[in-house]
Amino acid sequence: MNAAASARAESWASLFVELGHEVTVFTSREAGPSLNLVRSWFRVPDNRASLAKRFVQEFCLGLDLACRLMLKGRDTQLNLITSPPFFMAACCAFACRLARIPYVFDVRDRYPNVLFELGVLDSKGWPGRLLRGLERLIYGSSSLVSTVTRGLLFDLKEMSYGGIPCLSRNGYSEQVFAESLSTKEKFSRFTIVYHGRLGRFYDRDALREVMVILERIEPEIRFLIVGQSGDFSREVSAETVEFMDEIPLEKLAPLLSQCHLGICLLKETDAMRKALPAKFYDFIGAGLPVIASPGGEMVDMIENEGLGVGLQTNDPSLIADIILDFYRERDRLEKLRTRVLRSRPQFGRRVQAEVLLETMKREVAD
Repeated sequence: MNAAASARAESWASLFVELGHEVTVFTSREAGPSLNLVRSWFRVPDNRASLAKRFVQEFCLGLDLACRLMLKGRDTQLNLITSPPFFMAACCAFACRLARIPYVFDVRDRYPNVLFELGVLDSKGWPGRLLRGLERLIYGSSSLVSTVTRGLLFDLKEMSYGGIPCLSRNGYSEQVFAESLSTKEKFSRFTIVYHGRLGRFYDRDALREVMVILERIEPEIRFLIVGQSGDFSREVSAETVEFMDEIPLEKLAPLLSQCHLGICLLKETDAMRKALPAKFYDFIGAGLPVIASPGGEMVDMIENEGLGVGLQTNDPSLIADIILDFYRERDRLEKLRTRVLRSRPQFGRRVQAEVLLETMKREVAD
């Protein structure tokens, strides 16, 4: 499935099976015919749905998976739950408690904080306090909590829920993003790519302004948007921006490698400054330098490892100037790409899965 949760879980399951462990994956009805799967009757929550509808979808999927865990998961020694979807994951965590199955809780985005920062809920209201209490209870009842960024790791340590969290980053699929992609010929037209859903966590206004500026100055620069873009396609020029529907990762990888730059402009919130989206790792896996903002963990990693250009704020004029410089100075871009290719092995998903497995063996056994 083209989803961050399934991509992360697949890397775990594949490694664990390879190392001789017996693995069962509890998932939604869309999952393909691979591994040892227990499928729900319900679909994965729709990111395009309203928050109320999404909550119902999460809860239905979570209750169904929880029942299946209690019926079929009693013989397991450990469950590994990834969140979000938070309410789905919460249902599974409580099922593990009822069935007395130890579980590891993996935090990719820290809900409910994201809901607070988006203004959906008031952190001081009773729903906010209830969700914070639920979050603490889930963490405190787990054998281990893992997370994907240093910022989130710091937050979890500050909560003092009773355990020591583990850092296990996301990464790119070494199998899909093979080294051979690095020799793939680039598009003849200079192309900046974004892939994934252009949702509420991304600064669509800044991205649109960058496109408008570059169309006026250098119309030969093309933007390629792959995935769910909603009404964004009606807000920009069809002459310099091309849209593609979501495609499987196996087809996306060679497409990304033919582009020149990846772009990821997050909204300027505290939660997003602690984020490292899965698309960032896909860009690195494809050997693409990345332009990213605002300042935070992703920008720090880009600057420390020489993976592209990171900015402290979403400044469309500055971003457009940086892209123009790369368009006009291809040698400089190629040097940057060489640094990306040199650094990419450390960001493979298998490396991160091995870190989590070793921590689980050590902490859960204790």
